[in-house]
Amino acid sequence: MKPLETGDPTSLGEGRYRLVGRLGQGGMGVVYLGRSRSGRAVAIKVVRPELSTEPGFKRRFADEVAAARRVGGFHTAPVVDADPDGEPAWLVTAFVPGPTLQAVLARVGSLPLDTLTVLAAGLAEALDAIHRAGVIHRDLKPANIIVAEDGPRVIDFGIARALDGTSLTQTGMQVGTPGFLAPEQLTGGRALTPAVDMFALGVVLTQAAGGAPFGDGPSAARHYKVVHEEPDLTAVPSELREAIGACLSKDPAARPTPAAFLGALTVRHADGDSWLPEAATQLLPAPEPMVRPTAPDSPSETRQDAPEDVPLPDAAPPVVAEPRTDRSRTVTGPAAQLSPAPAQVPPVIAGKPRRRRAVVAAVLVTSLAAAGLFVWQPWSHSTKDSSKPRASSPTASAPAPAPFPADPLLIRKDTAPGWPGTCHSVIARRDASAEKPVELIAGGAGTCDILPQWSPDRRSFAFTRSTPEGTAVWTANADGSNARRIASIAGGRVSWSPDGSQLAVLRMKDGVQQLFVVGVADGAARQLTSGGSQVEDPAWSPDGKSIAVCLQTDPENWQIHVVDPTAPNRAPKQVTRLPHAAHDPVWSPDGATFAYTAGTYGKGTQGDIHLVDSDGGNDRELIATSAHEMDPTWSVDGTWVAFVRGPYEQPVIWAVRADKTGERTLTTGASAEGHPAWR
Repeated sequence: MKPLETGDPTSLGEGRYRLVGRLGQGGMGVVYLGRSRSGRAVAIKVVRPELSTEPGFKRRFADEVAAARRVGGFHTAPVVDADPDGEPAWLVTAFVPGPTLQAVLARVGSLPLDTLTVLAAGLAEALDAIHRAGVIHRDLKPANIIVAEDGPRVIDFGIARALDGTSLTQTGMQVGTPGFLAPEQLTGGRALTPAVDMFALGVVLTQAAGGAPFGDGPSAARHYKVVHEEPDLTAVPSELREAIGACLSKDPAARPTPAAFLGALTVRHADGDSWLPEAATQLLPAPEPMVRPTAPDSPSETRQDAPEDVPLPDAAPPVVAEPRTDRSRTVTGPAAQLSPAPAQVPPVIAGKPRRRRAVVAAVLVTSLAAAGLFVWQPWSHSTKDSSKPRASSPTASAPAPAPFPADPLLIRKDTAPGWPGTCHSVIARRDASAEKPVELIAGGAGTCDILPQWSPDRRSFAFTRSTPEGTAVWTANADGSNARRIASIAGGRVSWSPDGSQLAVLRMKDGVQQLFVVGVADGAARQLTSGGSQVEDPAWSPDGKSIAVCLQTDPENWQIHVVDPTAPNRAPKQVTRLPHAAHDPVWSPDGATFAYTAGTYGKGTQGDIHLVDSDGGNDRELIATSAHEMDPTWSVDGTWVAFVRGPYEQPVIWAVRADKTGERTLTTGASAEGHPAWR
C-alpha cells in the first residue's frame, strides 16, 4: 500500500469511509484502502473526475453498479456501497487480503490438476453468479482473480461497460486486456455476450496449466491466432482439455455456459486442508493481528457499535507483472495494459507451509486495476510524489529523501500513433521545471529518431536514426543543432565512452549482431565481439574499463556480460546467472550497480525493473507491477531511476527513487514518450 497523495480524498460517503492509503491506479481511477466506521477494511474505487463529464457515463456507471450489487455467490466479491452521482463517483467492495492468481502463477508456474479443477469450478461458479445478475465481466484475467484460502475470488466485474463511448474508447480501443479478448471483441461488429467471459476463462485456465493457447509473441500475432487459428492446449491435462477447448471456440454460441462447463468438470480436492500447492500456500497472507479500532477523526465518525477487536490490514495484496516486453529494437506489435501500484510478493518462508482455518471474515476485493484498456493514461495527481514523510522517531530521524533531479531528461517523443510498427518519433528534452517536452530533432517524413543518449559532458547527445536508406548513429548539439551522421549500425541503443571519443554500437557481422566501437570524430569502427551469440544493449562503465552487454545465452534467455574494450579477442565475461532474462543494463554512476529490465515475455515475473550488483549478486526488485516496465536510466547523482511503463503504443515515462520511494509520472499530455536518458 502507498500513502495518500496531495489531492486525494480522505473520506467519502459523508464520513462513512475513511481512506488510509492507495492500493492501485488504472484507466478508470484509483483504488484506495479504506475503513468503515466500524473499522472494517474496504476497497474503494474512486472514478477519475473527468469521466463524470463524459456523455452518458454516470448513467452507465449507475446501471452497472446496480447490476454488480445483485451478484452473489461464494466466489465473487460483492459491491457493498456506491455513489454513482458523486463528484467524483465511487464504489466500495469488501476487502480480504490475498495474492492474485497472477502472483501465484509467477511463483509456482503451472498448477497441479487437483488445484486446477478447484480453480476451474470456482471461476465457473463466479461467472454463473455474475451472468445471472445480467452482468458481463469483460476483463477476466489472473490479475482480477484473488486466491483465497477457501477458493478463488473474481473481482472487478461489471464496471467495464461504463467506459463505452468515453474518450478512452472512442479511438477504437477495446475494453479488456490483450491476450484474453475473444475473437468477437477483436473483430467488432457484433454485440458482446457472456460468452466473451467463457473465452477468457479458457485462456486463464490454460495459462494456469502452464500453457499459452495462442502463443507468447507480440499482441498482433496473438490476435491473429485468436481469430484464425486453433488454440494450443498441449499443456492442459487431458481431463480438462475438452472442456477448456470448448471455451475457446471461435463461435460464441458454441462455448458452454458457466453451468454447463461446471457440469462437465470432475472436481478433485487435494488431500489435506488446502486446495493450493505448498508454494502457493506460502503466498497467502499471515493472519492479521487483532487491534482495537482507531479513535474517530471527527464527531461524525463516533460509533457505539464497533466491535472490540477488528483485523486491520496494513498492506495491499501482492501484485506481480503481467506479460510484457518492449525490446526497443525488435518489437513488432502491441501489448498489454495498465499498471496498478507496485507491491511485492511475500518471501517464501522456509519449512512447512502455513495451514490456517478457512476464511470466515469478509469476502475479498482488491480492484488494483480498473477495467483494462489498451492505453495507459495517468490522471492529474499521478505526477505527485507518492512518498510522504513518516512521523519521526523521538530518538532518531530518517535521512531526507533525495530531491527530484533538476537534470533534463532526453526522450523519444511519438508525434503520431503507430509505434512500434510505424515510427513517428523525434528526440525531445523533458526539463524538470516544464510540463511539456521540447522537441530537439525532427528528421522529417520517413525518419525515425529513437534511443537518445547524453554525451559525458552533456554538450551533445547521440541517437539512432532509421530512414529508407538504412540505420545509423547520429550526434547533435545539446540544443538539437548540428546533427550529423557518424556511422551505420544495425540499430538499438548506443553508449558513450567516458571520455566522449567513442560510441559502443551494434552491427551485423556474418548474420550475427555484434558489438563494435566507432570513433565520434571519424566513424572508424572496431569489432569487439565475434561469437555466435547475438549481442544487445551496450552500456559503457563509468570507469571506461568495461562495456556491459546483453548476450543471448540460449534462445529463451539473455544475461548481462561485460566486454573489455581493450581486448577485442577476449570472450565476454558473464556477470549474471539469474533465473530470469536480463535486458537493458545501465550502470549506476558509481559503477556498483546495474539497473535492468528483468524477465522474458510470457515467462514468470517479466517486465520489471530490477537492480543487481555489478558482480552479479544481490538481485532485487525496484519496480514490479502488472504493467510493462522497461528501459531504466539512472539520474546523474544515482538517487533516482527513470523507466518506461505501459503498452507499446502508449508508453509513459515514470521515475522512482533508488530506495523505491517517490514513484511519479513524468509524461504529461497525450503524446507517447519512451527511451528516457538522464546520463
